[in-house]
Amino acid sequence: MAPAILWFLALAGGYALILGLNYPGHMSVDTIISLAEGRSGVRRVFGPPLFSSFLGFFDRIVTGSGAYVVAAALVLVGAWAGLPSLRRRVAWIAPLVLAAAFAAPQVAIYQGIVWKDVLFANFAIAGFVALAHACRRWDAARPRLALLALAFLLMAVATLLRQNGALIVVLCAAVLAWTARGEGWRRALAWAAAGFVVPLVLAAGINAVTPVKDPPGKNRNVGLRLLQGYDIAGALADDPDRPLRALEADNLAAAASLRVEAPKYYSPERIDALLGSKTLGKALVSYETPTIGRQWVQTLTEDPLGYLERRWDVYRWVFLTPDIDRCLPVHVGVAGPPQLMDELGIAPRADRDDNRLWNYVTWWLDTPGLSHPVFAAVAALVAAFLLVRREAADVAMAGLMLSALGFAASFFVISLACDYRYLYFLDLTAITGLVYVALDPRLRSRNA
Repeated sequence: MAPAILWFLALAGGYALILGLNYPGHMSVDTIISLAEGRSGVRRVFGPPLFSSFLGFFDRIVTGSGAYVVAAALVLVGAWAGLPSLRRRVAWIAPLVLAAAFAAPQVAIYQGIVWKDVLFANFAIAGFVALAHACRRWDAARPRLALLALAFLLMAVATLLRQNGALIVVLCAAVLAWTARGEGWRRALAWAAAGFVVPLVLAAGINAVTPVKDPPGKNRNVGLRLLQGYDIAGALADDPDRPLRALEADNLAAAASLRVEAPKYYSPERIDALLGSKTLGKALVSYETPTIGRQWVQTLTEDPLGYLERRWDVYRWVFLTPDIDRCLPVHVGVAGPPQLMDELGIAPRADRDDNRLWNYVTWWLDTPGLSHPVFAAVAALVAAFLLVRREAADVAMAGLMLSALGFAASFFVISLACDYRYLYFLDLTAITGLVYVALDPRLRSRNA
């Protein structure tokens, strides 16, 4: 049997495995809230409204998350189905590597978890695979434009699923500039601009028609406010006597409360530790968002090295996961706020099958198979290999690797917790890179 046939059989079998293990999907607190938003059409927290809209759409097809899981996993499987046609041949090792990829918890189990991080990774990868096809058929105008339109649409959706997901369009622009370099620098620059601007314009258009909307008067800057408040609390944990000019000018009593409470409750592991204080949150909420922003800028400019040290301490938790058990390595079953679950008519679930899946994940804990640094190294090596080979689609796939590395690095600035899923895009991208290279692992092909 030809390796290409075995490869597609492994792909179909892997998709069936995902659904067989996880259907109708695993839902956590975030998922339950997003589903409630999808049903009501009203945003309750500061998560992406498009994700809630997707959940609401599929919930109307099949109540719950079952239809969503089928469709979300199909995005990744569809992207992987497009990989063999990027190469001139399929090596015999490729089906084995693909089968091994489906055995990893990042694929076998995570693809059944209803999280925006998973859907973002799937759409981003699919977008770069479509971009790779466009680069491979660059000289054929109509197919190239159709494939670019698909790539831009997929990337636009991805950017609406993660606040820092827009970083992928930077690498999209770089890939197009490199691919069009033979047409002159003006054409290359124009293609780069298109690769950067068009996905963002599409994203703005999609966001404008997304069914889930903010209620009137809701503050859209909640995420930024939380991040700035977390950094200020960290600065006070380092030095409770540091200046708080902006905060003290606005509310002296609240600033004094922050000085007392922040050192007690701040933790670089996650922002949730601050919830242990009954007065800390009230003190932060007492300030308007611009005041918090001014104080954050003052704290940063007065002690930039201290800011970098604290940020590294936070980033160390999310990237290195020094105690992975404390960083929510996976979620199986169904759990959420009881009142909201009653409202949705969803029962908690933690059955025998869920326990078996959790037990399987425990085999991978504290191993390279669940290690962001390992997958970062894999993504970097795959990118280096592809940039050396530099065939038609290789630069686009290298762009995917580099975009995942840049996405992971961005959490140095924005991380609030060490949950493993936040860097899921990095892991899944590295796995995709290994699958792609395994299809044709030659550094130079005879027809090159």
